[in-house]
Amino acid sequence: MIADIIAGLIGNYMTTLFVVGLIVALVRVLAHRGPRSAEFVSGTFLNSFVIWGVGVAQTVNFVMHSVFGDYAAKTIGWAQSPFQWELAVSSLGVGVMAFILGRRMAPLIGKAAVVIATVIFGLGAAGGHVYQMIANHDYAANNTGLLLISDIVINLVGLAFVIWHAIAVGRETDTTDAESTHAEPVRVA
Repeated sequence: MIADIIAGLIGNYMTTLFVVGLIVALVRVLAHRGPRSAEFVSGTFLNSFVIWGVGVAQTVNFVMHSVFGDYAAKTIGWAQSPFQWELAVSSLGVGVMAFILGRRMAPLIGKAAVVIATVIFGLGAAGGHVYQMIANHDYAANNTGLLLISDIVINLVGLAFVIWHAIAVGRETDTTDAESTHAEPVRVA
């Protein structure tokens, strides 16, 4: 049973790392001693998603499609091909970009860019998997199973984190601007 659980966690590493990121974010929010503003909470979840759901996941994807390319192709129902290496290197590039942009002080536009790029890839991959199901009757575990669902759900959640944080930052900026506008004028003696 334990071997099956471990195999499931490793075999579904994208989902596993996404959940790890959610847990890390939740722990950080709950452990925070200061005020938990919407900007802080949304930023914590977005940063954790960028690091775990994109950075770590895409780096593991690099390893799976480069070092274990034959195995990865087999679980998707495909034959090994040179495109595995191209996918691996692309995944590594996105992973490195996510590690750079996952820190708290990185600009929101950079985080949005890496998440949106990942969303485009993930939804495109989901479309490719559905096409393979219909056109080639490919019902391999990593073509139709949890990977297909996670390609859609994880990416939409990541996009929701970007939108949530952008709204929270915008509201915080609006509140700060409104407070400074209504401040009493400084009198010079």
